Amino acid sequence: MTKKSDQQRQKIIAVSRELFTEKGYTETSTREINERAGIAEGLLYYYFPKGKRELLDQIVHEGVADRIRIAEDMTAGWTRENIERDVIGLFENMWRLLGNGIGYQEFIITIRNRAMLSDEQSAWLITSFDHVQKRVAQRLFEITPAEVTPEKATQLATAIMATFQKVIFDELLIRDNQALPAKTHDFIAGQIHLLMKLI
Repeated sequence: MTKKSDQQRQKIIAVSRELFTEKGYTETSTREINERAGIAEGLLYYYFPKGKRELLDQIVHEGVADRIRIAEDMTAGWTRENIERDVIGLFENMWRLLGNGIGYQEFIITIRNRAMLSDEQSAWLITSFDHVQKRVAQRLFEITPAEVTPEKATQLATAIMATFQKVIFDELLIRDNQALPAKTHDFIAGQIHLLMKLI
């Protein structure tokens, strides 16, 4: 694919992401995507032969890949001495990913269109969450093997991810806060502090 073709493809994805966030998947027509992207009728199908469904797949898949990448990058440098700060840092990075721009759009699209997701897309979401949770458990065990069994590391990782998930859903979906309130950050820090006392 040429550079211009790749740019055109990325523009179609970006416009679709915006429209799916604003209007929802089912309420967005391919004509609207074409018009907003400034492309000729039918060009969308050149890049995405399955139309909107393929675009939704691409958007969901990119969001999943971003979350996995961040978890891998963030947990790689965890140390025993800074574990509490490291776990809070993971939350802060996940919040930055989901609370702003493209990450926020992907999050809203995924939640709003949950019923429209294919089995494959649903599996991506489950796999991404499980992957992040397993990665957290693995790193907790690796840096505290004398204090934490693999089972305890898994339990801690489950509690950490449940806390993250609650805050993210409460703030982004229920309260519609894209900026993390200081009191919510303090809540996360307090919860992580309590959990890290179990190590």
